[in-house]
Amino acid sequence: MKRRSLLRGAAPLCAGLAGCSGAVSDPLMLSVIVFNHAESPYTVEVTLSRTDATTRSDARAFSGTIDVEPDGQADREGVAERRRYLIEYGLYEDNSDLTDQDHVHYYPGDEDESGTLSFDIDSSGNLTRR
Repeated sequence: MKRRSLLRGAAPLCAGLAGCSGAVSDPLMLSVIVFNHAESPYTVEVTLSRTDATTRSDARAFSGTIDVEPDGQADREGVAERRRYLIEYGLYEDNSDLTDQDHVHYYPGDEDESGTLSFDIDSSGNLTRR
């Protein structure tokens, strides 16, 4: 009888977890992935701002950091809705030395089929959009 009770209690938990994994890959959300082709670890500080907002505080859709190990990749899933953004970034080698700082514009449809916007860090410490 204890086994049946355990299974009955676990079924809703499994169903709930299955629902959560579906939310992460929401087709209406934008994800960001960074590929590091350098031999040093990097940190990318990134801010996505809506271009149609009336105030700066209303414009910010996402702000955060992405740490990428040498010859590795890192991603952030579902950072913001798929809509038009100004993406500002700063790239820091070893989380301390600024090597690149710039911005790019994102328009819905610029991402790959999975809803991911990709960037590359080259061996010189520059960040480029794929």
